[in-house]
Amino acid sequence: MRAAATREARRYLPASHDVDDVVQEALMRAWRRRASCRSEERIPWMRQIARNEALRLLDKRRLRSERELLDDETILATVADDRAEQQREDLLRKLQVGEVVGRLSVDDRRLLALRYSEDLSQPQVARMLGIPEGTVKVRLHRLRGRLRKDLETSR
Repeated sequence: MRAAATREARRYLPASHDVDDVVQEALMRAWRRRASCRSEERIPWMRQIARNEALRLLDKRRLRSERELLDDETILATVADDRAEQQREDLLRKLQVGEVVGRLSVDDRRLLALRYSEDLSQPQVARMLGIPEGTVKVRLHRLRGRLRKDLETSR
């Protein structure tokens, strides 16, 4: 069960300490709900719990960073110089990007996070996701186009 949870958590989280935290929480949740699992579905059931925990962690971090951006925006609004105004505009743009990215599917957000947040190369992303490198390139190209279009329409 631990191995299945670890493999699933690694699909979503590149940092080993995050994987360990998610696996530990997933195992605790599975233990508490063990009566609801049928014996023939143990591994898929455990993988789903680990997946949910990994996504919960990612969402919690996303919300925390959005709150921090809002706090920064409030602070910057009190300063009235050109540099502060530029920083305010940058923060607003980040919020706009975050909103647009938040509407993407989990798989698309994961692909973007691995490529741009974690700064992995396309071959590394392909290996991590277990898909061909060409698929990564095509999906990233299409995602960038969609994001560009969505950001232009939301101005």
